Amino acid sequence: MVPPNAVEVYLSLGSNLGDRLGFLKRGIDLISEVPELKIQKVSSVYETEPVGYAAQPDFLNLAVSILTTIDPRKLLQTLKEIEMKIGRIHRQRWHEREIDIDIIFYGDELVNSDELVIPHPRMHLRKFVLQPLNEIASNFVHPSRQKTVSQLLSDCPDNSQINRLKQFVAPLT
Repeated sequence: MVPPNAVEVYLSLGSNLGDRLGFLKRGIDLISEVPELKIQKVSSVYETEPVGYAAQPDFLNLAVSILTTIDPRKLLQTLKEIEMKIGRIHRQRWHEREIDIDIIFYGDELVNSDELVIPHPRMHLRKFVLQPLNEIASNFVHPSRQKTVSQLLSDCPDNSQINRLKQFVAPLT
């Protein structure tokens, strides 16, 4: 049962090494095992070109909506622990990764600290974040830009290729 004070949070998951789909599924499974996290929606899986450093394999990406009562910093810590359980090896920024789990929105909260910025500071520039997010939260309004996810996607300057691969079925525990 989800407490009445739970906050809806949107996450972006991506993988471009090894068993990409398996790593995404494992990420969803581990998120669903955390008692304070309740998965609400999971987008389809999208194959996307890498951003930043192009000489790497394509990514698989998806978006997840969860409800939680834990604060943003504890959530970040929990997600980093999940990444480590899956086997993420830290590399240079924008390089390959087994799994990456980013907090895109934490309700309408604004967080700006050395370790965490919410909403994600570059999400409005990245189709690989916006397209899956649009599938599950098209009318969600960015708390500082005052545009819906659908509007952000429409305005996004990113021309990279993105292809919907399949509907992703996750446990809704």
